[in-house]
Amino acid sequence: MKTKHLKFIIVIFVLLVAASLNYYLSKPDISLPRKSLADFPKELGDWTSISEQKIGDRSMKILQVDDYFMRNYRNSKGEIIGLYIGYFKSQREGKGIHSPRQCLPGAGWVPVNATVYQMVVPEHNPRMVSVNKFVMGKGLDRQLYLFWYHGRGRIYANEYWNKIYLIWDGLTKKRTDGALIRVNNPATKNPDEALQTQIEFINLFFPLLKEYIPN
Repeated sequence: MKTKHLKFIIVIFVLLVAASLNYYLSKPDISLPRKSLADFPKELGDWTSISEQKIGDRSMKILQVDDYFMRNYRNSKGEIIGLYIGYFKSQREGKGIHSPRQCLPGAGWVPVNATVYQMVVPEHNPRMVSVNKFVMGKGLDRQLYLFWYHGRGRIYANEYWNKIYLIWDGLTKKRTDGALIRVNNPATKNPDEALQTQIEFINLFFPLLKEYIPN
């Protein structure tokens, strides 16, 4: 009898916990004040925005990103860098960031090299963060991409950790907002120089991110 009684208590306890979690998770996320990405500076140091692309209706139905921009910047040397920032107010019920690992290949471009790069960034703790470093190839042309997940005070490269952090932060912070940040530039002539150019560009805009992506 004692064993049956204990099992009954355990079942009731599990049901109560499940009901409580379901109630807690069903509550809407906390929304923190932030600036619209439409107001993100079009001039960053020596770099000036020269073009801006829009996501097509068909792609938007899949991505469901709440706020974004996708621009090309050019400096006085004539170098061009692409910057995409896509922000999600909430990542629940199947809505969330799509990994560029699946989106980047296309139009003849294929992955040549993919690794995790340790990048030093200003005004962040820790200052050393992990980001994805992709080299895409099309014939002899090369394009270098750095991209990472950003939000709720975290920066990380791994999409699986992204899912874990979303669950944890949803429970502990009532927040599942976040962004994907992607930077790219040509790397055909000198990949190391292309990487250094990207890092310098990132250092220009990184301190501004907290105004658009809440910590």
